[in-house]
Amino acid sequence: MTRKIGPNETLGVACLGITHPHTSGRVKAIQRRTDARMLGAWDTSPLLTPFVDALGLEARSKEDILADENVHVVLVHSKSEKMADLTIEALEAGKAVLCEKPAGRSSADAKRIADAVERTGGLFQVGYCWRFAPSVDAMQAVLKSGRLGKVVQVRAHGGCSHDEAGTAHMTRPGDIGGAVFVIGCHLIDRILLHFGLPRSVNARITKFPNFHGDESREDAAGAVLNYEDKIVSVDFMSWDVLPWTESWDITAYGTEGIMSSRSLPASYKIYDAGKGDYPEGWTEWQETSFPEIWATKKTEYSPDIAEIGNPVYFDRESNAFFDALRNGTSSVVPATQAYNISRVIEAMFASSSKAGSEVFID
Repeated sequence: MTRKIGPNETLGVACLGITHPHTSGRVKAIQRRTDARMLGAWDTSPLLTPFVDALGLEARSKEDILADENVHVVLVHSKSEKMADLTIEALEAGKAVLCEKPAGRSSADAKRIADAVERTGGLFQVGYCWRFAPSVDAMQAVLKSGRLGKVVQVRAHGGCSHDEAGTAHMTRPGDIGGAVFVIGCHLIDRILLHFGLPRSVNARITKFPNFHGDESREDAAGAVLNYEDKIVSVDFMSWDVLPWTESWDITAYGTEGIMSSRSLPASYKIYDAGKGDYPEGWTEWQETSFPEIWATKKTEYSPDIAEIGNPVYFDRESNAFFDALRNGTSSVVPATQAYNISRVIEAMFASSSKAGSEVFID
């Protein structure tokens, strides 16, 4: 079981795996905190040396990190095929774990993590950092309040930018899919957060001939997630021309209102029909532009995909994680969420393989 941390105790954090491009962003988020300190990193990759040199960390063995009582938290940022094993080892050693999404290659990996969380009683959070936008919280609050009336249709769009769909990071052997899985999981996370698990899926996931070669897996995807009381249409493009997530949008259509929400830069727009407490018309809100861009540049320790520059989402994410650790409260993004996201994406691929036939999610 993860040890409860005292209110004034400094939290020790270490990395198991450093090859994910989000690693430096999360380490820098820890280094900005006054209540935590980094206590080293491990990986078998040759990228470990330039990583620890650049971030001012100590290279340590995995065994040393797991045995260190001063290490309370482990950041798992390995390749997808090692995420489940490293997470389980850390949980069994009594560490709290923040694991980069999608937390493994498949729903089977996520289920192994969920089982380990239940067995050990440890704290585990999946790194779905984009859900920590105020616009996401606002949409959740509006949906819960009933302000939109009865929501019967939802449209959700996402995409993969910077040509990352063609990188090795998006084509790991054994992964459910490419960009639709590794990046599209963010979109499914938000859908499940707002609307829960669908009953079934109809989907088409396409790789177009004579467009891109074998370096990428999918070019575009479309799916209908079927609920008892609504449908959610999802579309995803692997070659988004915009550099961040400006094109990403979830719009909920209700009988008394409409709401669109974007994560980065955070913004939302609501139309009220004037039947309730709000006057008829539009309300719009935007948090910020980009004083610091999201993906900055490739580095010696992140040679395939640019490391993250904008700190705001990792700071908010670490706040939620450390609050749960200090207060003994539930994870805000638990292993069961990673499991269900992978199940939905697996159902999408299964449906596409059957020319869009309906696939039910048990």
